[in-house]
Amino acid sequence: MSATSSSRMRRRLCLALPVAVLAGTVGSAAQARPWPPAGIGHTNHHTGFEVALKLDMFGEVSKPVVVAQNAERIKLSGMHGGTPWNLEFTIVRVDYHGNLRVLTRLTSGDELLAAPIRTAVVGQRVVVRADDDVNVAMLIRPV
Repeated sequence: MSATSSSRMRRRLCLALPVAVLAGTVGSAAQARPWPPAGIGHTNHHTGFEVALKLDMFGEVSKPVVVAQNAERIKLSGMHGGTPWNLEFTIVRVDYHGNLRVLTRLTSGDELLAAPIRTAVVGQRVVVRADDDVNVAMLIRPV
């Protein structure tokens, strides 16, 4: 091997080594990015919902309106007869056709009253019923 051919080889190696290191770093960073939880579906966080609620807790009715972002957990709470109640829900856009997955959890004190997972369409009413005394209805509209 001649001296010029050996120095060309060294130059190529010196140029290729930083490129390989950079490519490995970019690949590692892409793999380190957290994936969305399995089953969540399409998570476009720029899509919001206006949720008109009708909470009927033991005959006491309230009608709050909440704005929620896609895949954001919303928590509402109150008191009835000295016992706290909590409603948590998450609305997840499943696709571009307006299909949704609605995950809810309704508790009273330490007791779980209901935790259904419903599929719905934007504009559809979703009902969470624990019993005749506890009823939650949600009308989900796009913002």
